[in-house]
Amino acid sequence: MNIKGVEKDKVDKGFELFYNNLSYRRKFIRTLWLIPIGIVVGAIISYLSIIVSLFYWLWFIIAIIKQLKYNYTMWKQKADK
Repeated sequence: MNIKGVEKDKVDKGFELFYNNLSYRRKFIRTLWLIPIGIVVGAIISYLSIIVSLFYWLWFIIAIIKQLKYNYTMWKQKADK
């Protein structure tokens, strides 16, 4: 259990179901693994509705870029300490 003010050790090896328990390096890797799944979902949405797919692709690209950038930056900051 995580006590207020005390940071729990983050998982950097093996399987971890919960995203918040991962280290920034593992969050970065998980984000990379989820890109192909997002592309498949986007292809299915594009087949069903063009308007919805435009919003999806815009959201997907912005979210992936921001998440990768943040996780990579935090990973490198934590590695330098």
